[in-house]
Amino acid sequence: MTAVLLTFAWAVPLTEREAEKVLDGGRDRGLLAHLDGKLGEEWAAAENFLASYTTPPRRRVLRKRSGGSRLSIRVGAVSLPCELIVTWHPAYHAMTLVLATTISGPEAGRPAAEFDLAIAVLQSLQGREAANGESGLHGGYGEKSFPSLLKAVTHIFEDLTKGCGLSEGLGRKGWCVELRSHDGHPPVQRVAADPRPFYGMATGDEGWRFVPREVAGEALGPSWGTRSFVSAYTMAGGIVCLNSKDSDYVEQQDELMRGPFGAAEPYFGIDSDVGGLDHGMLFILERVLIRMALADQWLRNAQREIRALAERKKSASRTRLLRSSLDDILEMLHSVLPPEVDSLERRLVTSMGVERIIAQLDRQAEAMDEETRYSYENTVSARVTRLTVVTVVLTVVTIVLGVMQVIVSL
Repeated sequence: MTAVLLTFAWAVPLTEREAEKVLDGGRDRGLLAHLDGKLGEEWAAAENFLASYTTPPRRRVLRKRSGGSRLSIRVGAVSLPCELIVTWHPAYHAMTLVLATTISGPEAGRPAAEFDLAIAVLQSLQGREAANGESGLHGGYGEKSFPSLLKAVTHIFEDLTKGCGLSEGLGRKGWCVELRSHDGHPPVQRVAADPRPFYGMATGDEGWRFVPREVAGEALGPSWGTRSFVSAYTMAGGIVCLNSKDSDYVEQQDELMRGPFGAAEPYFGIDSDVGGLDHGMLFILERVLIRMALADQWLRNAQREIRALAERKKSASRTRLLRSSLDDILEMLHSVLPPEVDSLERRLVTSMGVERIIAQLDRQAEAMDEETRYSYENTVSARVTRLTVVTVVLTVVTIVLGVMQVIVSL
């Protein structure tokens, strides 16, 4: 049996002060709790094995005081399990919201019903609203019902950031769909047989049945995977992954670890309900979205600075300070992960258009340099003019004084 695990992520720039208000305020109001239990253990195992942090992220989960998620996904009377994980990334000064759900088809007799429902959830998370009220796909937060999942998550985001004065919204988004089975068979064969449903989930295209197979296969491109049971495909929206890890692999890895290290590595035994947690694909998606969100923020700030500089409302030194911060953004855009997953991140960077953002940054930086140069030249010219006037005045005064001395001496 194959489970469809869907995670949808948003990235938002956030200062340390704002993060404290979100996390501490969410805790005090009974909205956020520490990520613990099975979910917390799996997340910690994956992060400890795949990532290295100077300051680790602070992850929280949206919870009721009595337990259970405050967010709900419903299709009529059917409820889908879901969690919303809120994370502050101190290394990037950004926050991510990750919604995780497991999709099952509401009509067991209809082929690929779970794929259609997964695509419907993706569309709802991007703002498509149900016209049939609570009989259709809708989201819930507390006692409130919303016609789209995006509206529900936006309401949660506004609730969490209340009083922060945050100007950024849920702009940068992406998703990871993981099709999880346990048979150990190479999934690349399944995609080759019919790439259309995987193309549909990669693009959110509900008409995937009518896409030519060769078009779907070409759009997905070559697969990525460091194990024979994993195949991942990157698109502009995110990642689609097929994972058929079985018990034989887990047992063999445990045996290999116990010999030299005396204990099994928890990461190899992960069988999570969070799509993309295994093999670090979710971490890659978070990183790429964060860097894109920070680049977007820099571009908006740069455009405001250029306008203000042109209107002489800001000093060139302030603009130069913003210009120098571009180096940090570019370094982040080019930073790499461990070799095992770095190649997948590079693919996702290409698929999601990070190169276009870098080109925008370069163009904006050139515009800032030109405006700063123009402002500097005008300032220097004005100072030279003032100095020339002062010099002329002093010269005239000196001549007048000299003439007066001659007259007095006569």
